[in-house]
Amino acid sequence: MQPKTFGPRSGLSEDAVVALIRDEPAPIIGAGLELIDRNLAVIEDISDSLLGGTVERDSYATLHGKAVLDISRSLDWAQAIVRPYVTINGVRFDMGAYLTEVNTWESGRNPIVYAVQGHDILSALNDRVGTGYSVAAGTLILTKVEEILLQQGFTQYVIDQSRATATMPSVRNWALDDNTRWLTIVNDMLAAVGYRGVWSDWTGALRCEPYLAPTDRASEWTYYGEGETSQLPLERVTTKDLFDAPNRWIAVRQNNIEGETPVEGNGVYTYINQLVGPTSVEARGGRIVTAPLITVDAADQSALVAAVDARKAADMANPTQYELSLPSPGNPLHWHFDRVNTVDPEFGLAQVMVTRWSLPLAPSLEDMQQAWMVLDA
Repeated sequence: MQPKTFGPRSGLSEDAVVALIRDEPAPIIGAGLELIDRNLAVIEDISDSLLGGTVERDSYATLHGKAVLDISRSLDWAQAIVRPYVTINGVRFDMGAYLTEVNTWESGRNPIVYAVQGHDILSALNDRVGTGYSVAAGTLILTKVEEILLQQGFTQYVIDQSRATATMPSVRNWALDDNTRWLTIVNDMLAAVGYRGVWSDWTGALRCEPYLAPTDRASEWTYYGEGETSQLPLERVTTKDLFDAPNRWIAVRQNNIEGETPVEGNGVYTYINQLVGPTSVEARGGRIVTAPLITVDAADQSALVAAVDARKAADMANPTQYELSLPSPGNPLHWHFDRVNTVDPEFGLAQVMVTRWSLPLAPSLEDMQQAWMVLDA
């Protein structure tokens, strides 16, 4: 989730931003659009050409963000990057940066309307490498990640340096095929040090950071189902699928380090959910369901632990999901794998993770759509 007082909201308190989104009885909703360069610097505000659209995000997709925009101005579609934003009572919330593509437009009318597909700026990292690629043993992993980002034209990024000294314990090769993309290589190297996949933030900057289980993260928002602070509708779609949900996960180091055979605690990590939730071993009367094997080119054992933590968080949450709508203005703070709480007669007190959402841009006042995964049920 975006920091509540980030950038254009730095003059407000966190409580004021929450009240603006949750409690304002008659909010004035607006939207705008900036043309920006690869350094994320503003070339021009082109809000007067924005006729409407939607910003969407799916945290489990390969490319997490996209936008569908109707604009009345022709751009250099081969390289134009736009950054939409929304406003509530004049307070601004950036909605990411997107490479643009236009396939259709309506001529014979004034103005011409261009139907623009906006692709997450992360797309520029998803190009095929076009050759085999190799990283030598002893290479500083985060340094190599930064080298690739710069090589691919990214200058605005944040790389958490807590594993800055971690190195590749053995040579790592990627074959020449359609699956060898710069994004794949970067994410493989990040996984080697226990980081989650690279993602682009609300400004368009790329972020690389350690994986932290959602249940270990602080809640970023609380949704109430009743009372004056309620944001939740009565109508929700609930999905439960418990039958094949795993409760045992195994990660194995696939890189060969001086011929060592991986064993539990040194190249192998196993986790069994014995007690938590309806898919646990106990809740199933002793039945153990093992997830597909997780293989990682790991710098160390902690990377295997992080790989299992990421997979089991998704697997344990997947059996219970909700899809719901939030009335306008929705919540424009949402971003990537947001961890939130709910206080609601139906849910009780529940921890959930927002995995997918879409937010209409003014002048549309349609509802914001969200998909939740329940973390503790």
